[in-house]
Amino acid sequence: MGKLELSQVQIANLNMLILIAECAKHDNAIACSRFGLDADQAEFLASLDLQDILSLVTHLGDECLFPPRADLVQVLAWPPQLAGALLMVHPAQAARPVRPVCPVDGSVLP
Repeated sequence: MGKLELSQVQIANLNMLILIAECAKHDNAIACSRFGLDADQAEFLASLDLQDILSLVTHLGDECLFPPRADLVQVLAWPPQLAGALLMVHPAQAARPVRPVCPVDGSVLP
C-alpha cells in the first residue's frame, strides 16, 4: 500500500470532515448547531465513511472548505480565562450565502 501525501489544507479538511461526520452520526441537531450546517448537510456527512471522506479530500486538492469566523482575530485576542464565556455571548456570524456568478459576463446566476 502506497503512502498518501496530503497538503496542510487537505489535512485540515480531512480533520474537520471526520469531526463533523462523527458528530452528525451521533446527533444531527448538535452537529447543525456546532458547525452551522443545515439538516441535509448533516445527514449527508453522517452517511460518509472514512474512506469516502479521504477520497473526497484527496480529489478536492488545496481548496479549504472551512472559512474561519469573521471575528477570529478578536476572539484569539481575548484573555484565555474569559474566552469561553465571551464566545457564548458572541456567537459566530452565519455565513452569507454566496450566489454563483457567470464567468462570462459577471452576472449573478439564479
